[in-house]
Amino acid sequence: MEAACAWEGCERSHWGLFDRIAKTVRDVDEQGQVVAYKSLAYNCAGKAVEFRQPLEGSGTRLMHGDFARKISPSEEALATFILKRPRLFHARRVLVVGAGLGFAGLVVGACTSAREVLLTDGDPEVVRVLETSLQLNRGSFDESLVAVQQVLWDRMEQWPPRHSFDVVIGADVVYLEDLHWALLEMMLRVLRPGGQFLLFASRRNGSLEKFLSTAKSVFATVEVSTEYDADVEQAIGRSSKCFPVFAKLSVPAEEAEDTEAVQELRRQFAERHAAEQLKAERSERRRVKAQAAHRARSQSLLARRERRLQAQEEEAALPPPLPEPPEAPAPRQPLRPTAEIEGRSDWGLFDRQCVDHADYKEFTYDCDGHKLRLRRTPASPRISAAAEALTCWALRHPRCFRRRRVLEVGAGQGLPGLIVAVSMEAKHIELSDGDPAAVEALADALKLNEDSLQADSTAASRLSFGEVPAGKKFDWIIASDILEAKDQHSSLLHSLRKLLKPNGGVVVVGSGAAFDAFTSVAGGIFARVRVARDYNDRVNKFLPLASRPKLAVLRRPPAAQAKHKASKARRPFEREAAGAVKSVSKPAPGEAEQEEDEGDPDLEDEDVEDADEDQPDEGEEAEDEDEDCVAEAQEELAATDADSAEDDCEEVIAILDQSVRIMHEDKAAKAEAQKKAAGAPWQPPCPPGQLRRRILAQRGRHRAARRSPEEAATPRTEPGMGSGSSRPVTPQRSANGS
Repeated sequence: MEAACAWEGCERSHWGLFDRIAKTVRDVDEQGQVVAYKSLAYNCAGKAVEFRQPLEGSGTRLMHGDFARKISPSEEALATFILKRPRLFHARRVLVVGAGLGFAGLVVGACTSAREVLLTDGDPEVVRVLETSLQLNRGSFDESLVAVQQVLWDRMEQWPPRHSFDVVIGADVVYLEDLHWALLEMMLRVLRPGGQFLLFASRRNGSLEKFLSTAKSVFATVEVSTEYDADVEQAIGRSSKCFPVFAKLSVPAEEAEDTEAVQELRRQFAERHAAEQLKAERSERRRVKAQAAHRARSQSLLARRERRLQAQEEEAALPPPLPEPPEAPAPRQPLRPTAEIEGRSDWGLFDRQCVDHADYKEFTYDCDGHKLRLRRTPASPRISAAAEALTCWALRHPRCFRRRRVLEVGAGQGLPGLIVAVSMEAKHIELSDGDPAAVEALADALKLNEDSLQADSTAASRLSFGEVPAGKKFDWIIASDILEAKDQHSSLLHSLRKLLKPNGGVVVVGSGAAFDAFTSVAGGIFARVRVARDYNDRVNKFLPLASRPKLAVLRRPPAAQAKHKASKARRPFEREAAGAVKSVSKPAPGEAEQEEDEGDPDLEDEDVEDADEDQPDEGEEAEDEDEDCVAEAQEELAATDADSAEDDCEEVIAILDQSVRIMHEDKAAKAEAQKKAAGAPWQPPCPPGQLRRRILAQRGRHRAARRSPEEAATPRTEPGMGSGSSRPVTPQRSANGS
């Protein structure tokens, strides 16, 4: 920038001590990358001092330290000090330590008559920027020789020669306490006798006081001042934390013997310097060793890749191998036994005795002590492995069928259903098949075992796939080997679901792909589907894994779950709207069961229909509480996931029995407490129906006792029924339920 540059459009510097002109300059570095700089031109006593300031994020490499990237207040204060005292630097050799952007050093070279000026810094990137700024001001250095050099204070080999400088200047160079000893030792070496170290620094982090305390034991004179310039005090303010403090450290005019402090300082420096040298040597040895290991590893990888490529080329050059003849598939093992075992059933799961007749054979099965007789003609099919496995499962879980209605679909010979009828106290057993001849054989089998039947009633009927007879509902449906036709699975499952009571179950035993397809379709129709292969120890013992059939248990959700939730949600609204709940007569015994048994078989979701029935009135609340307890138990059972069908059935019966027992015990305890509190003689607990009638009678007596004689003579009528009606009004239930 020329000396005749106009300063009319200039601005004040950041700390207000100089006028300046700033503009952005783009340049290309050695690598060919475009780098952006801020070019700053400061007006220093009529001369323009120009230097570069790298912009953050402009592609330049990192410059260490904040003062290496911007002008600090100490830097501007030092430049002001130089401009007002130029004779201090006349014909002197000046060293600038921690030059940063180099503003103070450039002012010494351009505005004073110093003989030599050396700008130093430890950051190589800062040194590179200083060289660029030095070239920009080369025409302003009239009598001074200005140079730039990288110097690390803790590296003696980089220090300037001994007694080579008259004045050393620096701004904000003592903020690193670990380098105080190195800076002081370098000052003692490079300063001539009578030389001075001019330091400007702020007291922000407290390092200045520690440096001056150490310097007083080394230098002959240490002067500290804050009233060195009125312009600096006015621009920055002495109360500011960043206000620069001026310190002048002087070396004696005549070289004297070193004091104990200087000797101790030099001894510490020598020890640290030796440690640094040893550390550097070790680091260099590790670097060389790592390079050698990396080179050896790279060569090994290259050699391995060459060998692999060579092997691939040799393999590609070989003729293709001849195809091996395909192995003959192993013969499929038949699911039926190759020969009958004497005294055992077809699959060896039960003991069996045979008596030959002219037209048929009569077999007597011994199923865990229960005798069962079956006749087989030459045209009759043999009992399958699935039927015998289902029979073993039924014998293992007798409580599932006790007092239940059971249907066997596709019975065939009817072995599982007959075992349930013979060995378990079922309520009703029905054996069904689609073949009329099979139905006749089932009826003959029932007559043959009539003396051994323990079920209340038995029947043999014809039932085809997809057929749902009206008025029939069952608790359990069992079947074996009925899944050969995959296209009939959906209709079969829908018919089974409609034949089931709420919370009922279906047990199916089969094998093969048809069974897997059946269970996958059942997952979208039934609430829960469980499939097991290890479900009976006897089956696992006699049937190998290849021919062992699987067992699936399908469950319907309980109807009481939806009915109970809907009933509880609607009761509070009905009480508010009616004001008084009308009493209704109790249904005759068996009506509820008949309604459930004779429900519409075409209903898709009976649980929702049950929830839409009329709600009970206040008089039936005691009985509803009993039903709610049972419904809650059934909800808990429906949400329980047992590990097997055995655990599921036993949990159903155990939890229901326990819930009913706890319910009756609570009712008995409440009735006893109420009787004792009222002073009436204690009476044993009664069934829910009698309890309801007693509660209604007791409420009537209390109501009559509270009425006056005149009110007692006049019968009460319901609102809106007219004067001719004398129907008593059922009292509204209070908030506490008494």
